[in-house]
Amino acid sequence: MKRRLLIAGGTGLIGTAIRQQAEKDGWEVLLLSRRAGASIIRWDPVSEWIDLTQPMDFDAIINLAGSSLAEGRWTSERMRDIRDSRKQAASTLEKYLADGMLRTSVYIGASAIGVYGNHGDKLVNEDTPVGYGLDWLADTVIDWEAAHQRIERLGIRTLMFRIGLVLSRQGGALKAMLRLHWMGIIPYFGSGKQLWSWIHIDDLAASMLWAIDQPNLKGVCLTIAPSPVTNASLSKTIARTLWPRRIALPVPAFILSILLGRMHHMLLDSMRGHPSKLLKYGYSFRYPMIRDAMQSLLGKKK
Repeated sequence: MKRRLLIAGGTGLIGTAIRQQAEKDGWEVLLLSRRAGASIIRWDPVSEWIDLTQPMDFDAIINLAGSSLAEGRWTSERMRDIRDSRKQAASTLEKYLADGMLRTSVYIGASAIGVYGNHGDKLVNEDTPVGYGLDWLADTVIDWEAAHQRIERLGIRTLMFRIGLVLSRQGGALKAMLRLHWMGIIPYFGSGKQLWSWIHIDDLAASMLWAIDQPNLKGVCLTIAPSPVTNASLSKTIARTLWPRRIALPVPAFILSILLGRMHHMLLDSMRGHPSKLLKYGYSFRYPMIRDAMQSLLGKKK
């Protein structure tokens, strides 16, 4: 029999990549979504409801659900929705796991490296302390992880993947940075010296599926490539990989502040992360270096 995977928030960029990889690997994949469709179980996290009439067993559940950080300015309403949507999704899964309507031995909850705040060029890994009061985003991620941890108390092996900058041609930061490429320009932000901890979308999907089969792996996993780069270096690598080549140019911090409001800090914060746990347990990155990642995503197909 095929192994069964349930993905909450599975219709977005990351969920789509995981589903495609899982199905290639022979999994049966079902999604939790508000919209009806093939291979979809309907749910409404706000009311803590999942459309189940009998218990369902899964080999793993991956929870990616929550409002996008990057869609729109961080108004008070948006910030509340970003936080509440993540807590509600985890709480709904906890409820159905607790009463036996959902059953699994492995739960993976998405998290974010924003929990660390701005660390400059200091090395950050899973053992780096986090705490309330750094900024709104860090506090939000801490609350998000606390909701995941309640599932661990049910006796389910639980992992929290603190995800870095996801590089994909289909969406996210890379797609945004390519918006002006037709003008010959790739932007970088502020001084460009801030370190960005990134991961190729294929490595993100592969590492989550790999983690399911690592029985001793649990808790927090920093999910980034082992070679962070400066924002300017990333932009210049993109510019050199495209053909014809583009020029990397700065966008001043004050313009980002005007355009994005509080969200602009995401682009200017710096973090030199290291995926200590993934490496310790033997995950082999497909794209450990930014040059190879950009060639995969943007280079000429042979």
